[in-house]
Amino acid sequence: MRTRRLRRSALAAPLAALFAGTLFTGGVLGPAAAPAQAATQITASLSVTRAAPPGPGLFNVRVLVKVPMNLYDANGYLNNGARIELRFYGEDPVSDNLILGPIVYVRSATGLSATEEGIRLLTQWQEEPGSWLNEDDGLLDGVTDEVYVRARFVDGDGVAIQARSNVVTGIF
Repeated sequence: MRTRRLRRSALAAPLAALFAGTLFTGGVLGPAAAPAQAATQITASLSVTRAAPPGPGLFNVRVLVKVPMNLYDANGYLNNGARIELRFYGEDPVSDNLILGPIVYVRSATGLSATEEGIRLLTQWQEEPGSWLNEDDGLLDGVTDEVYVRARFVDGDGVAIQARSNVVTGIF
């Protein structure tokens, strides 16, 4: 009789483990999902180029912002209130002055999307010469303007990360 009890107890643990594994893989408990990927990196780039003729000398402004993560998390962030804010600055020797912004992009904004590489904002428009891009009056450093954008990704809970783009130099 003692032998039977040992056999039953010896089989009980492996059967329980097998049964639990079957429940888990069978969907009763559900498969283990990959943990959500926190947004920890952001990149931003800015370009300002002359529009092709026959335009009246307009400037093409293009901003590209990337927040790397998987598609599932990118959609989750955007569906739960995440946003990207852009602020444009003039780079100056003493302090950088805010010249435009914030411009806020949310889920419904044109150019903001969730991709396989993460959250991506591509926005572009045209500006006239002498607009906000003309950030220097020419008294301190000639007539050269130096402009950059600071991109800020803010999740639905208000946690933010930011990046500064390259500086674009020209006579705007």
